[in-house]
Amino acid sequence: MKVTLRKKPLKRNRHRLFLDYYPALLNPKTNKKSRFENIKLYIFDNPITQTEKKHNLETLDLAENIRAKRQLDIQVQLHGLIPYHHKQRSFIEYFRHLADRQRGMNMHNWDSSVRYFQLFANEHIRFADINLSLCEDFKAFLLQGPKIRESRRGIGHNSALSYFNKFRAALKHAWREKLIDDDLHALCPGLKEIEAEVEFLTMPEIQQLIKTPASNEMNRKLVLFAILTGLRFCDIHYLTWDQVRGESHRYYLQFRQRKTYKPQHVYISDQAFDLLGTRQQPEARVFAKIYYNQVRDFLVDWPLNAGIHKHLTFSCLRHTYATLQLDHGTDIYTISKMLGHRHLKTTQRYTRVMDKAKIEAANRIVLDL
Repeated sequence: MKVTLRKKPLKRNRHRLFLDYYPALLNPKTNKKSRFENIKLYIFDNPITQTEKKHNLETLDLAENIRAKRQLDIQVQLHGLIPYHHKQRSFIEYFRHLADRQRGMNMHNWDSSVRYFQLFANEHIRFADINLSLCEDFKAFLLQGPKIRESRRGIGHNSALSYFNKFRAALKHAWREKLIDDDLHALCPGLKEIEAEVEFLTMPEIQQLIKTPASNEMNRKLVLFAILTGLRFCDIHYLTWDQVRGESHRYYLQFRQRKTYKPQHVYISDQAFDLLGTRQQPEARVFAKIYYNQVRDFLVDWPLNAGIHKHLTFSCLRHTYATLQLDHGTDIYTISKMLGHRHLKTTQRYTRVMDKAKIEAANRIVLDL
């Protein structure tokens, strides 16, 4: 591999300097092979003044230094080492680039991971700064429950786990692309998942909720539809009428999950279908103009007015659907498919909540009080 300094004519009696690589190198930005690199320097063809002569002398000296550095970097790579200029690249920019390539709900987790890393470090973290100590410090930072906005609660343990795993995935990519020396993904283990408390509504609480006047009819229908279907907010939010299919007693939704990007075929009851209202144009949103922040506040006020003192989020409606299905005898495998879980163990946590054997056992001991 050889790097040669060459020049090309310009206007006004000048020459542009550039580097010629032989054989051609792979450009990491374009992912295409290229022989030439513009180093953005020029010299005068026939220097007359002392200033022009000095310019040519200093410019050629600089160009030769750049050529020698590029040649050295190539030799370093041939010996399996990482060139100095690669280590000076911004890790934050690289992390952000990986996050922007994601799709679905995974994209939001990657985006949050990048933002929390920026909060922990700064915009000037280079690949040269990435080491095991920094990784462990970032893990400890996430476990402290930081928050990006003052108006929100700090992140929980499982959110910290998810964000740190995205950071570790970025480290794995960087190591494979020979941007860092060590496989920090393997050296720095991830966090262990803590089973989250499952908050849900019982059937009597749902009936009490239905009897209570709601401040927003659209949000009311949205909440009841979520209870009857177990869908995530993001999937309901983007649901269009062409994805609502079937006929009475056989209505179903055909869509792709926003979180996993997995195709989903979900049967819904006639009662759930009736909540959707009059069918509109195929491309129209079923629940138009709904906003997560408004629904989040609605889930605080409506249950409170109904005398239900539980901390409810939209995920709790999904939990409610699963626990009601279990209580009515639906098998765990079917519930897993209805919820679109990739792993059965994700669904099995609901069996620990709705364990009929435990409920019956708890009521067997009766004291004569």
